Amino acid sequence: MSRKKKPDKGAKIIMVDIPWDFHFGRQVQRGISRYAWPSRPWVLHQVWQQDFIERMQDADTVGIISMRRPEDCAADAGRYGLAAVGVGKWSPECKALGLAYVDIDPKAIGEAAAEHFIERGFRNFGMFAHDEHLHSRHRGEAFVAALRRKKLTCDVFDRGREYPPHGEPLPAVSDDAEQIRRWLAGLPKPLGVFCIDDSMGLWVCEVCRRTGVHVPEEVAVLSADDDDMICSIVYPHLSSVAVPAEQVGFEAAGLLDAMLSGRKAPKRPILLPPMGVATRHSTDVMAIEDTFVVEAVRFIRENAQRGIRVEEVAAAVSMSRRALERRFRKFIGRSPFAEIRRVQIENIKMILARTDRTLEAMAPECGFESVMCMSLAFKKAVGTSPGAYRKQFQKH
Repeated sequence: MSRKKKPDKGAKIIMVDIPWDFHFGRQVQRGISRYAWPSRPWVLHQVWQQDFIERMQDADTVGIISMRRPEDCAADAGRYGLAAVGVGKWSPECKALGLAYVDIDPKAIGEAAAEHFIERGFRNFGMFAHDEHLHSRHRGEAFVAALRRKKLTCDVFDRGREYPPHGEPLPAVSDDAEQIRRWLAGLPKPLGVFCIDDSMGLWVCEVCRRTGVHVPEEVAVLSADDDDMICSIVYPHLSSVAVPAEQVGFEAAGLLDAMLSGRKAPKRPILLPPMGVATRHSTDVMAIEDTFVVEAVRFIRENAQRGIRVEEVAAAVSMSRRALERRFRKFIGRSPFAEIRRVQIENIKMILARTDRTLEAMAPECGFESVMCMSLAFKKAVGTSPGAYRKQFQKH
C-alpha cells in the first residue's frame, strides 16, 4: 500500500492499539511511555483517534504495538509495512504468525494459582474461563495441569453443558449466571475456584453473594491480573495473581525499537512471570480440618516478617514443637519452619517486584538478620538472587 510522505520532523510515529478501559491496558501504555520518553523521537498515536487510517499510511509511521487479536495485528503490519509487536493475548498458536510478542506467561499464572490453593490445604477445585480467548484458556489449562501433577482433579465450567438443578434458581438473571450457580452448588466444599481474569472473578463472587454461598469459607475465589479497581469493589475483596503489566509495555517498546534499528523479530515471545498472588479476603482461609494447624498458619502469616521461630508458633497455639511438626507434616505436607520461610519469600518477591526499596532496608522488615541471610534464603527458594529477580520487573 502506498504511503503518504509528510515533511520530516525527525519524529517516528508509533501506533498504539491498546484499550484504555481496563487496568492491564493502561499499565501497558504506561510502560510504553516510560520507554519512549524522553530520549526517543517517538510520537505515540492511539488507533481510536479519527485519523487512524491516515496515520497508518503516513511515511513517518514505522511501527505498531497492539493488543488486538494476534492475527489482526500481523495483518495490519503486513498491510501497512510496519514493524509490529503484539502484547496481552499471546498463546502457543501465535507462533505460526511470526509476530514478535511480549506478554505474561500464561503457564506461570496457572501454576501460581494452583500453588496458592494447595498451600491453603484445598482438595476440591473448579476453574472458570473464557471459551473464546485462547490466551486465557491456556491459563486455565496450566492451572488444571499443575493440580494434576499433585494428583488432584479440577472441575472446569463448561458453557455447553447443562447443569442439573440445585436448590432455588436465581431470579431475573442470565442463563449463564444460573448455570454458574448450579455448577458451584454441585461441587464439594470447601472449594477453590480459579477464574482466569478479574472480571470472571467478580462474576463468580457476585453469584455466590446472591445465592448465600459464603466466600471464602465455602468457595474461595482467585482471579488473575490484579486490577485493583475490580478487586476492591468485589465483596469480599478479590485475591488475584499480580502481573507486571507496565513491564510488558516497557519490554514491547524496547523490542520494537530494536526491530526498527534493523534487528530481526525474535522467533520466541518474551513471557514475563507473574509477581505473585495479591491475597485478599476471597482466599484468606485455610481448608484444613485441624484447627491447631489453621491457627498456627494464621499466626505465621501475621508474624513471619518479625523473624519468628517455630517455638513461638508452637507457644501461640499451646502445643509442643514436636506435636506441631507432626500435624504440619500431616495436613500441609511441610514443616512449620518451611511455612515461615515460604511466607517470608513470597513477601520479598512482592516487594522486589513492586518497589525500589533497597535490600538493606528490606532484610529486617522481612524477618532476616542481614542482607546476606535474606539473599541466600531467597536464592535457595527461587533459584536466583533478589537483584536478578527484581530486574525481571524493573528494567529502565
